[in-house]
Amino acid sequence: MAFVLKTAFLSLLVSGILGSHLKARAAETSVCHNSLQKICKDTESQKKENDKYLAQLNASIEKEAEEKAGPRILKMKAQIPAYRWIKRFVETLKIKNQEIMRAAKSRIAGLETVITNAKNVEKIKSYFHQAIEQSQFSPTTKMLFQDSIKSIIVGNFADYLEKSDLENNVVAQILNNPCGSSGLVANAFATSFKGQRYVLICPGFLITLNQMASEQERFDSVLLALAHEMGHHIDNTKFTNEIYAPYLSCLASNYADSFVQSDKDKKICQSSKADPRSCRNQITISHAAELIADQWGIRVTAVHAKSEKYSIKETEQLLIQSWTKLCGTGDDGVHPSGDFRIQNLMAKSPELGEIMRCDPPADMKPGCSFDGATF
Repeated sequence: MAFVLKTAFLSLLVSGILGSHLKARAAETSVCHNSLQKICKDTESQKKENDKYLAQLNASIEKEAEEKAGPRILKMKAQIPAYRWIKRFVETLKIKNQEIMRAAKSRIAGLETVITNAKNVEKIKSYFHQAIEQSQFSPTTKMLFQDSIKSIIVGNFADYLEKSDLENNVVAQILNNPCGSSGLVANAFATSFKGQRYVLICPGFLITLNQMASEQERFDSVLLALAHEMGHHIDNTKFTNEIYAPYLSCLASNYADSFVQSDKDKKICQSSKADPRSCRNQITISHAAELIADQWGIRVTAVHAKSEKYSIKETEQLLIQSWTKLCGTGDDGVHPSGDFRIQNLMAKSPELGEIMRCDPPADMKPGCSFDGATF
């Protein structure tokens, strides 16, 4: 009897130790506790394969688009005088983007369904509405935020070119085309024109959705990017730094040394009269719009995961799909590095931490939310 009890106890002890070990290993490789490993390192081989496939697909699309666009561009130039070079430039951009989209659509069924489906756009806006309601901003600020989000038009760059009289209005934006000269940069961006708020998706970004097996996976893959860009319509450049003061103050106090200084920052920080606190604030303000947009993207993602009743595993997969695109991206003085965004914005988010059941951050630096520091 004693032997049986000892065996049972030993078995229980071993089981407990093994269970704790497995639990510890699971924690070590989870998005909560080792976000860069889970999101960036563990996906490297798959990402390389995807990148190779997309490069070949993009090359094929670009080649066909150039062939089809060439005669149309020559015809257009014959009709528009050379001195109207801006008009020619804009029309050339339109034609190239039209042909890129045609070539892409011929290869990829349902290419634009994620953004052309009104229900999907309304779903994201409803998530935003909930995220705003759950925040601690004043009732007036919440109302202004919600009105701004409600008015946003989500479309692709080609649609925007067609609808806009770009020759005399937003030429500067087009000269710095966020979609790249071929239109195949995997990007999305926020802009405004004649008082209308837009979030625009480049053809190159839509093409990356081709490898998603279902409409739900496509939606999950594009959600963070769309929510981030929508968030730019209510960031500190559209409202004020003061509205976001608790968030920006937390970031300045704890993470300013993680950000690259812009030329303007360097002038301020290297001044003989420079105050260290003012320097930290200035560096953070340079990155503020992107940091705020990320925070809104994270909150909308959390609302989506809750609304869909995603399990921890499903939520983790959602986060991997959303954030892998940022792996290895650098800090340009405006956008924080991908590593920072993954490790310190996403992984320390209290909203996602609740869903993922994350423990407090091991490095003792707090997470930062719109309400300030969170531990």
